[in-house]
Amino acid sequence: MSLRSKVIASFSLLCVSASLTACSDDPAPADAATDVTVDAATDVTADAATDVTVDAATDVAADAATDVSDAGATDVTVDAVTDVSVDAATDVSVDAATDVSDAGATCVLSRALLTTSNYRVGGYALGAIDPPSLAEVGAMAPDQDHGAVESGCIVYELLRGNDELAVLDTTRLPAIARRIPLRTAAGADGGAAPYQVNPYDVLTLSPTRAWVVQYQRPRIAIVDPTRDGPSAVVGAIDLTPLRSPADVDPSGALEAARIVRAGRRVFVALQNLSAYTPVTAGTLAVIDPSTGVLIDADPLTAPLDPVVLTGRNPVDVATTAGGRVVVASSGMVAFAPPQMLDGVIEAIDATSLRPVAMRVTEMQLGGDLGGLVMLDESRGWAVVTRLAVGDGGAGDARVIEFDLAAGTVGRTIYTAASLGSIVRDPLGRVWVLDRSSGREGVRVFRPDGTALTAMALPSGMYPPTGLAFVP
Repeated sequence: MSLRSKVIASFSLLCVSASLTACSDDPAPADAATDVTVDAATDVTADAATDVTVDAATDVAADAATDVSDAGATDVTVDAVTDVSVDAATDVSVDAATDVSDAGATCVLSRALLTTSNYRVGGYALGAIDPPSLAEVGAMAPDQDHGAVESGCIVYELLRGNDELAVLDTTRLPAIARRIPLRTAAGADGGAAPYQVNPYDVLTLSPTRAWVVQYQRPRIAIVDPTRDGPSAVVGAIDLTPLRSPADVDPSGALEAARIVRAGRRVFVALQNLSAYTPVTAGTLAVIDPSTGVLIDADPLTAPLDPVVLTGRNPVDVATTAGGRVVVASSGMVAFAPPQMLDGVIEAIDATSLRPVAMRVTEMQLGGDLGGLVMLDESRGWAVVTRLAVGDGGAGDARVIEFDLAAGTVGRTIYTAASLGSIVRDPLGRVWVLDRSSGREGVRVFRPDGTALTAMALPSGMYPPTGLAFVP
């Protein structure tokens, strides 16, 4: 989705290269003493084929205003072949109608909502998908670091510096209908400093349930998008059981960057950084959308296992109709000299949770990986950035086609000084965010590489940072 989810070598690189940037180089410390709180209206559905072990020392309190996921006191494990054991001291309410696995909504996505920013001031552009068009909207964003996401026919705005999630009014875009603060009421994320939570992506599971990945916290927030204010945060999913022992970053975060759904499972890309450097291979947390319980990707080994990727630092994720999760990882030192082309695009089978024998490397692509889109089960386009030699680190960014099944790289579709996100619209066309100084805007291409825009669609006064297709 963005270039922000890459390894960040410096604060300045964050603000230059990110399409969905969170400009913070000071992770907030984790609070090991926080409680796990669950809204009284939030039910946990127990799957009879799932093994959930709850520590007797864990106190699950019903408090609609507070949601803090404990990094140490809660131990949640899943095994697809064992029984359900729940400690008698823990109160878990069961409601089969809650947390349905499908958002269930249907809508026609006919417009494009573009978020823009120079990382001092943010704005918007809005237009039609067919034919592609954009026009600047005369509204200032409430946060200079923001991005739009459509999921389940709900349009969200990630207000990263403010640590908030906004639900937009689709009849008056980009007007905000509801704002959901994500810092905890208990004060574990208190204070005025920005990026203490840093919401990165959101997935709607039902009209009243959505999951928000938080880059700076080891948890996924569970929110009710029909509510306004702190009471909209109704629970959390603790990711700390998946944290690598090599990750000693004081934030406690696993740097959750993207969330997608494939089949009956939800996948969350974890970058596993310590001081902005990947300390181990990237991983995918696998979660049961009906229960919010982590799924063990390898039940034959202990402890709880995520899907372990070949590459380090996963920066974007796409899914295919055939049930594959395709991940782009940018490797150890991304977007900074000396450039190390050690990243990879790889595919995971969403059912078996095993790698598919399909991959393309950064060495083949000739640059650090950013965003990607898939055109079918094997072919896709990737954004890569390469640094020129001897020019102080300047370089170029390119959209390059690839074929995972063949393991080959094809044509260069587009070249610019700086590129942000790459997104596929409901008609199958690809929109590319160009952040190059003096030519900021959006380019649109057919899947065969034919440009549909002779000139960039204007983004207004500021470069584009994110794009969502909305009702």
